[in-house]
Amino acid sequence: MTDVKPKTKAQMAKAIEERTGIRSSDVNMVLDALADVVLEDLSDGGPNSVTVAGLIKVDIVGQTARPEREGRNPATGETITIAARPALDRGKVRVRALKRLRDVL
Repeated sequence: MTDVKPKTKAQMAKAIEERTGIRSSDVNMVLDALADVVLEDLSDGGPNSVTVAGLIKVDIVGQTARPEREGRNPATGETITIAARPALDRGKVRVRALKRLRDVL
């Protein structure tokens, strides 16, 4: 594993500026707007799904309740009770890499 750190927002804006010629301040506005659109689409009343073209798809997926059940302690073999899990109000966030990103990985 390399010791390379992820880009900050400013570094990402600078890299996009160098590739496109668009001013860094304009790139920052676009990045902020993208974040706003994603949050809006994933919030209550939104479609609960958003796709960043060619990169990722983000969904809110439901999580059902799970009843209390019996299990076994793997270390001792003792029977234990595993607590019930309530359903989440909004579900979980699922992020999937799309083909273009998968091909890089």
